[in-house]
Amino acid sequence: MFSGCGESTEANAFYYKPTWTRDGKIICVKGLQSLKKDFLGSQTGSSYHESVIMMSAAGTGETYLFDVSSAPPSRMTCSPTGDYLAYLDDLRGDWFYRIVVRNIASGVHLGLDKVEIVFTKGIVSFDWSSDGTKLVYCTTEEICTIGVNGAGDTLVAADAALEFVSWKNGGRIAFIRTVGTNKILSLIKPDGSGRLDQVAAASVDLPQISAINTNEVFGIAGGAYCRVDVSALSPATVEVIAGFRGDLPRLSQAADNIVYSKTGETSGIYISNINTKQENKLR
Repeated sequence: MFSGCGESTEANAFYYKPTWTRDGKIICVKGLQSLKKDFLGSQTGSSYHESVIMMSAAGTGETYLFDVSSAPPSRMTCSPTGDYLAYLDDLRGDWFYRIVVRNIASGVHLGLDKVEIVFTKGIVSFDWSSDGTKLVYCTTEEICTIGVNGAGDTLVAADAALEFVSWKNGGRIAFIRTVGTNKILSLIKPDGSGRLDQVAAASVDLPQISAINTNEVFGIAGGAYCRVDVSALSPATVEVIAGFRGDLPRLSQAADNIVYSKTGETSGIYISNINTKQENKLR
């Protein structure tokens, strides 16, 4: 696009941090960079803005939701029961000190529109409860649940070297902790009972519980995207997609696709089908 006397403007779009909505659409962050250049091609100015957008699983129908230029979201995840998006904010060092919940329903918003839950102790990971009324979060030493309105902060379990929590589907919370050089997968009920610790050979990192079979946990192990059936007599990771480079892959509610950006790439939204192994770049 040209403007002024011999000036031109170039626009570049970047896409990353995707996740699924409850009805199978994709939400991600879009960065839009504008570069102004003179007639010789020298840069005279620039601007950069980030927003959260939504699109179909085919990459069509891109819709703007809200601007996040001043506070880019991290680890976005949508409610499994309602039109709400939650993400981590206020990063200080390696820890976050706020969870933001936003209403992403189309049209006039009813009820909850935006809530910010502030933490005095830094947290590293979080997820929705399976009924969408609570969130689970972890520090490096505690797993807790809290209401979406910020009330009822409750300890589930204390541990060490905690890194990641996941809930969303089923009645158990999945979490990861580091033991020696291994990342160990564990599951626990939200009341703190029924803890199940896997061995390293039956563990996956960045776990996601399947909504189709809540005994199946998907995640990354040994450079591959894998599955483990925690109800088996001798659980073990099963390779699903070899040579996987996805960064925080999110499993669809139908447990048939994962969406992700790739480690080392500044832009890109990818979908892989778990059954066919076919990968498709949407953006």
